[in-house]
Amino acid sequence: ASCRAAAISLLQTVMLRMLAAAPPGKVRFTIFDPVGLGQNFASFMHLADYDEALVSHRIWTEPAHIEQRLADLTEHMETVIQKYLRNDFASIRQYNELAGEIAEPFRVLVVANFPAGFTESAARRLLSIAASGPRCGVHVLLSADVRLPPVKGVDTSDLQRTATIFSATNQGLAWHDPDFKDLPLDVESWPEDESKAVLQAIGEAALAAKRVEAPFEAIAPAPGDYWQCDSRRGVDVPLGRAGATRLQHLRL
Repeated sequence: ASCRAAAISLLQTVMLRMLAAAPPGKVRFTIFDPVGLGQNFASFMHLADYDEALVSHRIWTEPAHIEQRLADLTEHMETVIQKYLRNDFASIRQYNELAGEIAEPFRVLVVANFPAGFTESAARRLLSIAASGPRCGVHVLLSADVRLPPVKGVDTSDLQRTATIFSATNQGLAWHDPDFKDLPLDVESWPEDESKAVLQAIGEAALAAKRVEAPFEAIAPAPGDYWQCDSRRGVDVPLGRAGATRLQHLRL
């Protein structure tokens, strides 16, 4: 139980650090906690008081819900690749540098006590998200319970090859890194009252950040282009951004 608690504490700390490091509203969590029934991440529900999208509405615990949320994330990745990245951008990070006020939020999938609650198809989706997600801005934080039987027909070694791995034992946390594996690791945690205040401040700021306004200079023609168009066949009015490099138009 102490090892499981240490792993969950590490996930919580990384989640708070990610929230604090990103602009408000630009990190959104999808949280799976089938063993703890949501208790392990209950403090993050303070974000839902301001915007439920920050935690995908709730903490998910049932296998059917887990599989549906994984399908939603897969669909989001498909949209990012086909609509935003195409062959123009290497990653969502590069896209966001040009997108400005319509930058795409990063999604973080948080999984506690894997493979609890996972069907074979859900586990396969998880492996796909872990492999292809970072380019699309979808990242995975996962704690695995090695005492549980593995999911039949699913090899998680691919997941381990692309991950930064820590282990929680009775001796404490260990980092599976060739340079640091023999050094003691003590992860700084946040006091509960302080983390609550941080979450509330981020939630409030994220709510204000939802109001997106396109600056006029982003849609206005250059001065040299004034009075250069012909309105006899219609009027074309740029309204705002439609992606990092395109504009949305109203044509009359």
